[in-house]
Amino acid sequence: MKYFKKENKINLKPILILAFFIIISFFLFKKTFYRSLVTINLGSLNVDLINLSADFKNLYENNDVDKISLTVSPNNFVKLQKERSKMTSNYILTGNLWSSENSYYKSKVKLNSGQSKAEIKLFGMNPDHFRDPDGHSFRVKYDGKIGFGNKKVNFINPRSRDYITDALSNIIFFEISKGVKINYELFKVIFNKRDYGYYLKEDFFDKYLLEENKRRESLIFEVMNDSIHFNHVGDENEFLSLSNEIYTAFESDYDAFLELFDIEKLKGILLILLIINDRHPVLDINMHWIHNPVTGLIEPTIREGFVYESKKVDLDNLIFPGLINDLYVKYIEKDFPYFIKEKLPIIKSILIKNPDYLKFKKKMVGFESKIVSREKIISNNISLISNAVKDLPHKVQDKKDSLIFIKRDTLILNNWTIKSNETLVINPGVQITLNNVYLKILGGLSVLGKKNDRVTITCPISNPSTIFIQTPNIIEINNTDFSNLTNLKSPFQQPASITFYETNNVLINNSTFTNNVSGDDFLNFFRSEKVKIKNSKIFKTYSDAIDSDFSQITIQNSTFENIGNDAIDGSGSDIVLDNNIFLSSKDKAVSAGERSSFLISNCFFENNEIGIVSKDNSTVVSRNNILVNNRLDLAVFKKKKIYKHPSLFLENTKVENYLIEKKAKIRGLENIKHTTNVEDKLYGKLYGKSSDK
Repeated sequence: MKYFKKENKINLKPILILAFFIIISFFLFKKTFYRSLVTINLGSLNVDLINLSADFKNLYENNDVDKISLTVSPNNFVKLQKERSKMTSNYILTGNLWSSENSYYKSKVKLNSGQSKAEIKLFGMNPDHFRDPDGHSFRVKYDGKIGFGNKKVNFINPRSRDYITDALSNIIFFEISKGVKINYELFKVIFNKRDYGYYLKEDFFDKYLLEENKRRESLIFEVMNDSIHFNHVGDENEFLSLSNEIYTAFESDYDAFLELFDIEKLKGILLILLIINDRHPVLDINMHWIHNPVTGLIEPTIREGFVYESKKVDLDNLIFPGLINDLYVKYIEKDFPYFIKEKLPIIKSILIKNPDYLKFKKKMVGFESKIVSREKIISNNISLISNAVKDLPHKVQDKKDSLIFIKRDTLILNNWTIKSNETLVINPGVQITLNNVYLKILGGLSVLGKKNDRVTITCPISNPSTIFIQTPNIIEINNTDFSNLTNLKSPFQQPASITFYETNNVLINNSTFTNNVSGDDFLNFFRSEKVKIKNSKIFKTYSDAIDSDFSQITIQNSTFENIGNDAIDGSGSDIVLDNNIFLSSKDKAVSAGERSSFLISNCFFENNEIGIVSKDNSTVVSRNNILVNNRLDLAVFKKKKIYKHPSLFLENTKVENYLIEKKAKIRGLENIKHTTNVEDKLYGKLYGKSSDK
């Protein structure tokens, strides 16, 4: 008898039901599946493959990329990853961008030979910032060590900044418009001993960005959802009143608000948008505005641009988002094509020979294919734009070199602007009385005083005035006496009675400056070059005599006497002092700070509170100088944490007393007795004035 095993039949019903529910779920949640599979997982894998390819390319090209190592405690690392998972889950399940605030975690950072304590946090709204557990974006807030300061920086995957696009856009913006440049550097990131791949270090919107761009600290803000969000109002809300003024103008007088913007710099941004064919950088959530306290104008920045191919360029129908479009229609649209035609040749040359761009590309060689593809699109877009303006006739220029003469004594009662196409000429022997006015010179100035026929520019004590000069033209002041000026008539909160801003050809000869009635400085040179002062005298000043910010100045055969604060105060400046006399400065006769370089030779210092100061990574060379009866001859120290210690080199200069910190570099002074915490003894505590800036 044969036995047959009964054949089992497969029950397809549960399988079909499961398949049905999978299909239904897919259609119901296909966007969720897509976000999880494509955006998060495949996106992360793609970035990992690009980093791996860059590793091989850098190894083959022998390209050395700087490393930065970050360490957080195991507990904090778990917390950070939980936060990142929460951000990822939020995106997968809802499709919404991340809008919540992230927490900072204590960290240690090693960068090249330096290290610092820090805090780090996750940031970024879009999933490319947080989808990868070992490739997420993060922000670092340093804790004040040398070379780091308290600045913040972002670390972002190069893909999130389109590899070269943001770096190139900022280089172009700086070259064609002298705008604030956001800097980018490539690093290999090691996070808790894990290789996170390649990152771009990106400047953050804070006071350090302004300082590195040779700007005076001021407001940084965004215009979002019909309101203004202020990102930076000063460390102790020192610009709060200014922020209120800007906000009030925005709310109550929109036309007046539009007048506050730097239109020339905005033109540069808009041209870059055409070249990359992307409006994303000027969306409200991306555009950060910076108030320039010297010009009183609001300047744009550029970030988060991507390159897209243009099919055609229609300059007659350009439209931009919100506020940008309002400014474009009111101030830019009419002559924008002429601006484009003027600047395009400069931009073409940047792609070929700009040293900053070539240096950045060299470091980015691991991403060469990405760079080549974007450069090709940019070049094609530039060709289209060039064709759109090639038949444009030459713009009719304003008449140049219109001369305005003042030939006799003159009382000026109203604010006056000398336009860029004008030159003010003041004849010998003339007395000009500025009565409660703001004199703004955007063109040339030629004061023709003679030794025995001097020019006088003065004010009533009860109604002093302010002078502001910003021009590429030559400024020449001869045999002229200035007195009774103030800083208070400037509508832009300028600190000086006379300000020279981005003025690169200045000669002041045989002139005097006395009795300014208010302000931090009598003369302020800001981002100015080729400045020469000779045979002149500054005396009886309210505060500093000369303040130099990021300028190049030579002063010869001049006298500084009875100065209310510093005689010469330089920040980020190159200054040559030769054969000058410094008498009775109430604080420092000569102060070099913030990476300044001073050469002081054949000068005489007597009865000053402090003779010569070198601080904050500055270098001072003192050669053949005489210091007599100064309360303190020298002070050498580090004031700001971000800077390295300064240097002082003495040649044939006898010193009686000094305060020198141990890590300062000194030459020419024997048997030095170092002092700790020099700053604690200055600024009115033991030496100097408490009113020092």
